[in-house]
Amino acid sequence: MANSISFASQAVKTGESSLQIVAAGVESSEDAPFVSSDFHFLPGEYIYFQFQVSGYAIKTTEKSEARGISLTYEISPQDAKGVSLTPPVAGFIKEQLSAEDKNWTPKRRASFLLPSFVAAGEFHIHLAINDSIGNTSTERDLPFHIGGVVVAPSEALGIQDFQFMRKEDSEPLEVPAYRPGDTVYVRFNMTGFHLGTGNEYHLSYGLTVNRPNGKPYLNEQSAAELSNRSFYPVPFVPGDVSIATSRDTALGQYVLLLTVRDLAGSQTYQLKRAFTIE
Repeated sequence: MANSISFASQAVKTGESSLQIVAAGVESSEDAPFVSSDFHFLPGEYIYFQFQVSGYAIKTTEKSEARGISLTYEISPQDAKGVSLTPPVAGFIKEQLSAEDKNWTPKRRASFLLPSFVAAGEFHIHLAINDSIGNTSTERDLPFHIGGVVVAPSEALGIQDFQFMRKEDSEPLEVPAYRPGDTVYVRFNMTGFHLGTGNEYHLSYGLTVNRPNGKPYLNEQSAAELSNRSFYPVPFVPGDVSIATSRDTALGQYVLLLTVRDLAGSQTYQLKRAFTIE
């Protein structure tokens, strides 16, 4: 039984593979138009991807005239350093073709749930394809952007994007001034912490607030303890606190001391900020 190998879609030059990734792009929903270069996904959203393949080898069995292709592929959304955001999606394309299918380009799709804690920046979909019949391979990176929290790289535990707010999840205050009886809302991001096995983090934070006369108003050393693990090494973990005041709270400047502890990395970081009751 004799077999022959030909290549679809285009001729093969000596020493050169014709295998190509074509019609590939990133989508905001399945079968939507490819996103524009200024489109930004948000953490926790789904990202969709599709591609086609041309230039694959076709194996023909002369006795049966069967025409087959055999491709494998792996798709992975990655950050700028090539670290995968999610587990990759792998698959295969094995088809029997008719004579009319010589220019057929198989299409495949994939979708990924982006991590909830991922910093804003430039990312890409990495696609690798292997043709076992033609003994060729090709790969390609398709860029996309994620918006949201901007995080400066840090080698040590720290606090970034500390904000006072008048209401929970409201816009940050340029001047942190409140009235007696208001609740003082604070949010911040913890960065530079140690990641253990399985990208596990273990953080805690507490706070003290001193009155205008220097005496304690609030002392809560264990406001929260956070631990989790994830596929992608999270670059930050958000935190928040709320400080209740009463109608008879004294006017003046209050000093908040926030203490963050990296329990896995044996690190401690403190940040001092002031707000006023007026």
